[in-house]
Amino acid sequence: MKYLIKRNLNILLFLIPLSFIAGVAVTEFFVFLSIIFFVIFNRDKTLIFNPKIIFLLLFSLYILLNSYFQITGRSEDLLLSSLSHFRFVIFAISIFYISELLNDHKNKKYFLMFIFFLLILILDSIFQFVNGSNFLGYEIIRGRVSSFFKEELVLGSFLIRLLPIFFWFIYFFKFDLKKNEYYLAIFLSLYFISIYISAGRTSFFLCIVLIILFFLIIKNIRRILSFSILTLLIFILCTSYFKLGASDPGHRMFIKTFKQMDISNVKEDKSENINNIFSKKFKIYSDDHEGHIKLALKLFSENKIFGVGPKGFRYYCRGVNFDPDVGICSTHPHNILIQIISELGLIGLLFYIVAAIYVLYNFFRSIFNKNFTSEFLAFYSVTIGLIVNLFPLIPGGNFFNNWISIILYYNIGLYLYSCKKCLQK
Repeated sequence: MKYLIKRNLNILLFLIPLSFIAGVAVTEFFVFLSIIFFVIFNRDKTLIFNPKIIFLLLFSLYILLNSYFQITGRSEDLLLSSLSHFRFVIFAISIFYISELLNDHKNKKYFLMFIFFLLILILDSIFQFVNGSNFLGYEIIRGRVSSFFKEELVLGSFLIRLLPIFFWFIYFFKFDLKKNEYYLAIFLSLYFISIYISAGRTSFFLCIVLIILFFLIIKNIRRILSFSILTLLIFILCTSYFKLGASDPGHRMFIKTFKQMDISNVKEDKSENINNIFSKKFKIYSDDHEGHIKLALKLFSENKIFGVGPKGFRYYCRGVNFDPDVGICSTHPHNILIQIISELGLIGLLFYIVAAIYVLYNFFRSIFNKNFTSEFLAFYSVTIGLIVNLFPLIPGGNFFNNWISIILYYNIGLYLYSCKKCLQK
């Protein structure tokens, strides 16, 4: 019985990301299962001495202590969620452990199931865009396609964060890309279209970043990406010009963005001096985003070493009834790097910088050494996944949100496994 469970435990690798469609509560249940099975079956006591895991544990310990000393007695609900952040490190280690089990029993049927349900989500999204409601009757909300996520407008974010994981599985199972080139090109075309019609601007930008990185680094996927990009561009041009679909993602993606950044206010005068154009005031993303950043930096200035504590931005906004003297309130600063600086201070920033240097150093060193085996291609895929999840230059989700944390630490678990396969030989 124990052997049978271990042999099929790798199904959790596929169920955990897919379960977001059913709701984060279901995902939390599978996360809990993965941790429990890891504790029961794992016999490798040396894991705790892995430098990367020690680093993650220290970061989690810092969050725990920061929460305890800065939030205790002020906001117990925020304190509890911050203290429980420790479980995500154990979750990452459990994903690492389950990946090793998958390597021992490479069963493609679970991956094919993973692709099947992703395809259902993608087709449902496109159907909702065309019809105005999806297969289950859920309608488009505020001009944005959400598919089975209903009122949660996270379709684009979900798809873009899952794409590096999808590629990790592709290279892990050593799929024959040449043999399946046609099918993969169609799948990715529909995938990119679904990200676009979700009208998530951050997701669409990260999609562009991801495509560029994959295109530059991985040669055997360039033809597939070229076809998919061309299909996406044709789709965007046709739907925008002929006003096709039940929503207008192009308006939110481009026109609204330009207006919010004041780009639309630049005069179309060819005789205007270029220095005058660049001296015009451009907003950081939008008024709201600029306001969140101003407030976050104000809070950072009040406690530069430790920040205002995990979820301290939200706590402050509660205290001023979401009406601060400086900036604009929200539940979080809407930028991963700014949130780390304001809520975890310079110590938190140091953790971020050390992690970024380590990840990018190994990424580029492996590329320059021309390591392009399937194992290294899987390593590059999950590294790009970390870059997407922690990209510092655009608006982003709440770093301490369960949804974001599960996806991030899932990627970290795969990264730990790929590091062992590629960097410790």
